[in-house]
Amino acid sequence: MEDREAEQHRRFAVATFNAAWELMNKNVRTRDEDDEMLATTFASRYHWGKIGGPEQLATADWQVARAASLAGLPELALRFAERALERTEDAGLRDYHIASRYEGLARAHACAGNDAERDRYIARAKEALANISDADDREVIERQLSSVPGYG
Repeated sequence: MEDREAEQHRRFAVATFNAAWELMNKNVRTRDEDDEMLATTFASRYHWGKIGGPEQLATADWQVARAASLAGLPELALRFAERALERTEDAGLRDYHIASRYEGLARAHACAGNDAERDRYIARAKEALANISDADDREVIERQLSSVPGYG
């Protein structure tokens, strides 16, 4: 792949990732906005798939899972949350990454109504939080974890 093409993929991956977050951060979304949120996360995932490494692909899969959970699509959420964890483990990523993937699985299981699995992944995420040395990273995961439906 040419440098110019790779740079375009990177630019689109970042732009669509950020655009998806804007939609995910809305407290209330219309059905059209949910569709746009999903399409945007898949666009980001596509572009990261062209030029990203294991960390970027795992994060892109995690973002698709989160969007699917928010849109009420449990099968899709579980598929991508499981894939994100698999990529994270295969790449040997730890700390922030593993805690984030557990949070994604907890959220996907909450969406699917699997309370026992949700609680199991919440517990695993909390355990992983103890290994995150960066306070800002730990705070991000704690905030995301606290927004999992049924958390507490």
